[in-house]
Amino acid sequence: MAARLDELGVDAMLVSGEANRRYLSGFTGTAATLLISTQDRRLVTDSRYTEQATRQASAYDVIENVDTLGVVAAWVGERSISRLGVESEHTSLKQHRELVERLVDEAHEIPVVPLDGLVEDQRVAKDESELALLREAVRLADDVMAAAGDTVAAGVTERELSLELERLIREAGDGPSFPTIVAGGPNAAMAHHSPGLRPIGAGEPVIVDLGVRLDGYCSDITRTFTAGAADARFEEIYGIVLEAQLATEAGTRAGMTGREADSLARQVIGSAGFGENFGHGTGHGVGLEIHEAPTLSPRGSASLKAGAVVSVEPGIYLPGWGGVRIEDLVVIEADGVDVLTQARK
Repeated sequence: MAARLDELGVDAMLVSGEANRRYLSGFTGTAATLLISTQDRRLVTDSRYTEQATRQASAYDVIENVDTLGVVAAWVGERSISRLGVESEHTSLKQHRELVERLVDEAHEIPVVPLDGLVEDQRVAKDESELALLREAVRLADDVMAAAGDTVAAGVTERELSLELERLIREAGDGPSFPTIVAGGPNAAMAHHSPGLRPIGAGEPVIVDLGVRLDGYCSDITRTFTAGAADARFEEIYGIVLEAQLATEAGTRAGMTGREADSLARQVIGSAGFGENFGHGTGHGVGLEIHEAPTLSPRGSASLKAGAVVSVEPGIYLPGWGGVRIEDLVVIEADGVDVLTQARK
């Protein structure tokens, strides 16, 4: 991290994003700021987390203080810092202004430089310990999804099913990666529908999207079921989405852009006449956050790195009828992808 600071022309950086703090220090609490310079590393937190930070962030000097800006200002003077970087994604305009004002008050009129995605870029390629956690989180999610397939039935409400799945998720891991989605019938036309009291109808599509969090790392899986026998319309839409997903998994590899990977799914769905019914990206990075870099979408200009874990989740959504989405997690490799998700499609 310190070497990257030299490249970016700053002497030090403040890190406040929760996932970034955890990645760099190991600290899992919700209140702290990392102070990282080419000379030292400090973690500022309050009395609620001092003991936790001391245990988890052994490579950092832990400072207990509620006046974080005061600690930063003193540190800047002590280390003769001339340019201070902050995370642009996790620093509000108000926080930036207050930091600059405090530095000026303490006679440290130095540039405060917004840095884009510095830590996030480091988090993209997962190491072996991260991949082991992600594989296990996916395995647990596979098991819960198998239970979902056994539980989908006409008359069960979306909320009843989602509550049962979240109970299983909490028994399996540390909790859900995100609020579980259960969307039946016309509600399945909404990609991120919140489960309600509507009963699932016989033969209609039911999208289930869930994830298990394990030691901070997320999993993410979607399957689409029917309550009872599927009709010809469902079979048609499901077949197109499955073809799009398999084509993306077969054609994606390190070095191509996220836009190129996205186009593999979009071409299949567009050729079938449903291009306007596939509005979201084909995938996104998954790790300490459920949505992180890289992105597989028309905006995905960055090249995919080996070791990145991404979702592959094309979908078709038809207002008044419902929708189909199928999602796996895969690891990007030099010559293809390793599909982690094994739940039956």
